Amino acid sequence: MSKKQSNRQRAAHACHEATGMEYSPCLDWAREGRISRHQPVPDAGSAAQRRFEAMLAHTLAESLRDNQLDGAVLGVQGVHPDSELPTLHLHPVMAHRVVTELLPRFDAAFGGIRGVPGLRLEYIDGRWLFVDVSSSAAILLGHEDPDWRPRLPGRQRGWTDIWRDAPARLSKIERQELAEWDEGRAAWPRPDARDLLFSRVLRRPLLVNSAGQSHGWANTYSHFTHDIVFEWCCGAPAIEVATALRKSGITAPMDGVDVQPGPDQEPHPERIDMGEASIVLRRLYARECQERQGRPGVDEIATAIRRRYE
Repeated sequence: MSKKQSNRQRAAHACHEATGMEYSPCLDWAREGRISRHQPVPDAGSAAQRRFEAMLAHTLAESLRDNQLDGAVLGVQGVHPDSELPTLHLHPVMAHRVVTELLPRFDAAFGGIRGVPGLRLEYIDGRWLFVDVSSSAAILLGHEDPDWRPRLPGRQRGWTDIWRDAPARLSKIERQELAEWDEGRAAWPRPDARDLLFSRVLRRPLLVNSAGQSHGWANTYSHFTHDIVFEWCCGAPAIEVATALRKSGITAPMDGVDVQPGPDQEPHPERIDMGEASIVLRRLYARECQERQGRPGVDEIATAIRRRYE
């Protein structure tokens, strides 16, 4: 076997392991030069697409928290990572919740937007898509039921459904939110690096989902716009998940984007840094998963989480 052929096969295998795509189309991509051993998952093809995907990943991490089912962290079971129009394969039970959490709404009690500013849900040629009304960015939604249609939330007191009231344009508050996301701050001045990192997380769901393999759930959240935290108990050590993500090219260079970690970020094996942004991986309480008196066991916790979706 030639070295070139061997590298293509390694790239295809890594693509399959990270995304859940079949091995054969991954091998076709390797032969076409779309992926390589060092970068086995295609990146989003434009800055707008990277921003859109990054905001999805960040919003889902903060809104789903400890509500993942069957190891589908962020509600995603697989992805077809096309550079222009990726497909997210949603967990069948979590799918409605994912849509609800991403649709932009103004929460009067919170004093700001919930969801992704600029995101709208469209049905085109028999397929459901998330589209960004501020750009050409879009994401296809995959579901195991070919007749699936999202269950849209009704109007609620104290909430303004921006996606309903401004279906084809940005509202004023959405423009403000997007400007704040794009501008960055003095402490984290490279939003393009953050967008690239978070977009790459969304394009590697099977590696991220290893955090929830033991019991079917994880906990996700963020401290601010420049980090996503994944926590879990038992299962793979955090350093193994971080190593797998790094091997998948998550920190690979990209022309025009400064991906070097910030000067104040001390390297850590369980944290992935790009610019001033970070993916934080934590395995907690590795020896405390057994049922104990007065504490719910694994099965009880899983049942309680599933009831939240009923």
